Amino acid sequence: MTNPGNDTTDVHVSLVGGVRLRVRPDVRVKATGIRLGGVSDGGPTVAGGPTAHVAAWGLVGGVRVSRD
Repeated sequence: MTNPGNDTTDVHVSLVGGVRLRVRPDVRVKATGIRLGGVSDGGPTVAGGPTAHVAAWGLVGGVRVSRD
């Protein structure tokens, strides 16, 4: 994981199993890569926060984002 400024980049590689992210309400999530499960994210509930970049590579499972 890298952290240039307030942004974060995280890379996940797996054949089976999804990615679950738990972030603060102000964090915006941008997902790239190939996952057959897609991305489930309602977007930030508070404006003005940092961005979490997620590169998720795998066959089964998606990327799910939850906010506290």
